[in-house]
Amino acid sequence: MKKDNISYENLKESLSYLDEDDIKLVDKAYNFACERHEGQQRRTGEPYIIHPLNVAYILTTIKADKETICASLLHDVLEDTNTSLEELEKIFGKEITKLVDGVTKINNINISTENEYLTSYYKKIIVGMSEDVRVIIIKLADRLHNMRTLYALPVEKQKKKAKETLEILAPIAHRLGMHKIKRELEDLSLKYLKPEI
Repeated sequence: MKKDNISYENLKESLSYLDEDDIKLVDKAYNFACERHEGQQRRTGEPYIIHPLNVAYILTTIKADKETICASLLHDVLEDTNTSLEELEKIFGKEITKLVDGVTKINNINISTENEYLTSYYKKIIVGMSEDVRVIIIKLADRLHNMRTLYALPVEKQKKKAKETLEILAPIAHRLGMHKIKRELEDLSLKYLKPEI
């Protein structure tokens, strides 16, 4: 199976560590995300839902809890659809909504890696904005899938995202002990920044 050809069935198989009620909540989050992202496409030309599906799948490799999996499926609905915070909270409760809102806030930071001071500053901001470490974990999985499909972006953007990933997000993954994700983030970043290596 190609890394980004994940189906919802693949995701459910990898959620065997959750119980039946947890899976029902994940089903609800998936169906809601499908409905809200209906008609949207990624730059790769795929239906948008492929992205949250892959982010959730990455998180099953670390046995993330049901709230994290649900929030990963919903992580772009506040930013990219007409879903409101209130509506999300009414349907999915405070905890999941807080996670989704946290990821949305991180996504809205305009990151710069111009110098070492700024790099360190943004690392602190990202960590500081996340009262709940699961927000950062979702963000790392989100970036990992985006790095796997970075080829779809213009060259300038590829380099910017790769530098940001290498200097800010990979070190955060390292600090959290997420070594497999950190390694893949570094490898994918270097592919765009220093292909000769």
